[in-house]
This record gives sequence, structure tokens and C-alpha cells, in this order.
Amino acid sequence: MNPSNPNNTSRSSEIDLKTILTNQNKEELMRIILDLSDDFPEIEKQLLFKYTPHKDEISSAKKLITESINSAKRKGFIDWRHVGLALQGADLTLQKAQGKVDKGEWESAILLSLVVLSPVVKMLNFSDDSNGSIGDVMNWAIRTIDDAVIASLPNFNEIEKKGLFDAIVKEALKEHYNGWSDWRYALLKICTYYSPIKDLRKKLEKQLKSLYEKTESSWSDRFEKTQIKLLQFEIIERCDGVDAAEKFIYENIKHTEFREKAIANELGKDDYKKVIQLCLDGEKADAEYRGLVQKWRVYRYQASELLGDIEQQKQLARELLFKNEFTYYLKLKELYGSNEWDVTLKKLVDDFKKMEYQPSVYLSILKEENLSDELLNYCQNHISSIKDLYPYVIKEYLEEVNNLFIKYIEYSAEEATDRKKYRSVCSIIKTYKNACGTIHSHKLIGELRQKYMRRPAFLEELGKIR
Repeated sequence: MNPSNPNNTSRSSEIDLKTILTNQNKEELMRIILDLSDDFPEIEKQLLFKYTPHKDEISSAKKLITESINSAKRKGFIDWRHVGLALQGADLTLQKAQGKVDKGEWESAILLSLVVLSPVVKMLNFSDDSNGSIGDVMNWAIRTIDDAVIASLPNFNEIEKKGLFDAIVKEALKEHYNGWSDWRYALLKICTYYSPIKDLRKKLEKQLKSLYEKTESSWSDRFEKTQIKLLQFEIIERCDGVDAAEKFIYENIKHTEFREKAIANELGKDDYKKVIQLCLDGEKADAEYRGLVQKWRVYRYQASELLGDIEQQKQLARELLFKNEFTYYLKLKELYGSNEWDVTLKKLVDDFKKMEYQPSVYLSILKEENLSDELLNYCQNHISSIKDLYPYVIKEYLEEVNNLFIKYIEYSAEEATDRKKYRSVCSIIKTYKNACGTIHSHKLIGELRQKYMRRPAFLEELGKIR
């Protein structure tokens, strides 16, 4: 063994420490731990929390979480650099909860995870959570509760289930989730696991009804209503069977998620005409929401494809293509014979050119079809695009590409007023050099040096181009 190897040194030190500790009696080990705890208070907190008696672990967790949060505050606020410190207590609690899940101590795992939620969600009112750490901890806690509840269902009696159900519902209904309802509904979704118990189902449905009645007609409340309806659906699907669930879907078809469920059901039954009707109704109902209209058209295309309706596919593929979905260009092309595609392609290009702003799919089509003349025309109308599009046109239009680069660089140089912008100009020149060669680029650099001889920073950046 090479003694100079740092890994070996580290390993031997570890072995020596273990040997030393093994050789100590109980009193000496206690003294070592107490001395370390005096020097490092965080060690004391962690040891107390880790080995606290079962009956005290909830109060101990609450204390640890609160102390961590308070220790990270600066004038009542926690900046992003100290959020991790503030969450140390929550992290330790969730580590302990996860260990409880692994050992089958599900009730403790659930209660420990619940303890984390309220103080952590409240942190959002006085913390900069730019890196999303608070959300990560909230999601971790809810996942742990979910795992523990699922694992405990076959093993707990009704009284135990009722106690946990009540604890989770109580947490979910707290006011501080009003602005963060995703977590409220995630907790209530866990409660649906208990819905086969008649009394608990009744309680949950009552709470969901109450929440629904409190919502209004705003966009955010539309989301709330949908989430509540989805939870009601979970209960029905879990307890009442397929027919009742399907009936509930159609009763709530105005909600996007339920229309999608209905479409999925009808696709599963191979009833493609029903799918198309659902989509058409959706396009009409959601006409003011472009994203939803697009979603229903995609489903409608799928159904038309399964029906073998070529004309409908052509129409829908074209509509979706003009919504910047390049996938449908390839599908559209497959629907035409080679003898009719040229005419169709020309019509497509002409229609795109009539648009005030061409979407990126237009350029993708021009590249796919090697329409270098149209690409050059686009570059002439959008001069900055030459930097990215020159590889597709330079073979046939070298002189035009050269002139466009010169024009673009000269314009950019005129607009440049600081070193950052000068560097940007030089970056374009480097691309120009790669495209059109050193002779052309050096000639232009010389002209720019002459023209901007009173801009030393620009001259310095130009001098870096080799």
C-alpha cells in the first residue's frame, strides 16, 4: 500500500477512529459526545431529534423545524442563500419519516410528514424561494404521506384509518393553502384512498362540496373547480364502478380534463366518430383558448387517422401546421401523391408568405424541401437570420450571402455603443468568416477599422479576430 496515496490515508484515519471509539468505555463515549455537542450545537439538536422517545417525536420535530426557520431569518426575511439552512429541520424530519415508512411505522411517518407542511408552506410568505427548495420539501412531504398511506391500507383497522384521515383533512383545509391549492388537493387526493369507508367518504364529499361552493368564476377558480371535480371522480371511480364514473365524466364534460377522459374512453371503444364529436364540441366550447382548441384538433386528427378519412386528415394537418406543428407537415406530405405534392407545397409556401409573421415551422419546411430561393428571400426580409440560414443558401447564392452578411454587420456596427455590443458584432464577423472566407472578412474588418477608428474598444475587439 502506498502511504502517499491520500485515499489510503483517509481510509486509515477512518479505521483508526473506529478502533479508538470501540476501545472506549461507555462513560468516555458519553463524554466525547457531550463535548462535541457543546462545541457544535447542531450536533446536539440532531442527536436529540434522532433518538428522542417515540412519544415525544412530534413535538421534537416541531421544535426542530421552527428553530431552523427562525435561525435563518434576517430581519424577518429569509433570502435565497439561507433557505437551505431554514429547511434543515424539515429535511431531518422527512428523512426520519422516510425511515419510518421503510420500517413499516406508517402512522409515525404520516404524522411526522404532516408536521413539516404548515411551517414550510408559511415560509413562502417571508422567503425568496428562487431555487424552488420550499416546493421540493412540500412535495417530498406529500409523497411520503402518500407512500405511507398506501402501504398502511391493508394493515390498519378502521379506527386507525379514521385518525389519519382526519389528520390529513385537517391539514389540507388550513387557510395557508389558499394561495397554494395544488398542495391542498394533493393531500385531499390522498384522502380518497379512504373513501371505501362509508363514513369517511361522506366526510370527504362534504368537504369537497363546501370547497366547490366557495369558488367563483375566475380563471384561478376554474382550476379549483376542476381539481375538486377530479377528486369527486376519484371517489366515484374507486367506489362506484365504471358506469358511474363514465356518467360523472359526461356530467362534467365542460372541464378539459373530463373531456380528455371521455375522449380516451371512446378511443378505447373504437368509437372514433364519438371522439370527433367530442373534439368539435370542445373546439366550440373553448374557442377563446387557443391551446385547448389545438388540443382538440390533435385528438380529432388522431380519430380521423384511425377512421382513414384522408380529406379530413389533410384539412386538419394543414390547420395544425399553421399553428407551428412541424410534425403535421410530414404527415401532410404523406397524404399526397408525388404528382400533386409540388402544387400543394407551393400553395403552403405562398400562404405562409402572406402571414405578417412566419412561424418557425415555415423555415423548417423550406429547409426540408431545400427551397434555397425562398430561404434567401426570407433572409433578405429578415437580415439577422442570415447568421443561421446561410448554410442552406450559400451553395447557390454565394454573392447574395456575402452581401447580406456585410449589410448585417455594417448595420450592427452602427448600432453598437459598448463593448458587449462590439463583441456581438465580432461574433457575427466570425460567422461571416466561416461562411464566406478569410479574404472577405479581413477586407470588411479593414473597412470597419477605418470607419470606427475613434472607437478604441471596438478596434480592440476587432483585433482579436484571427
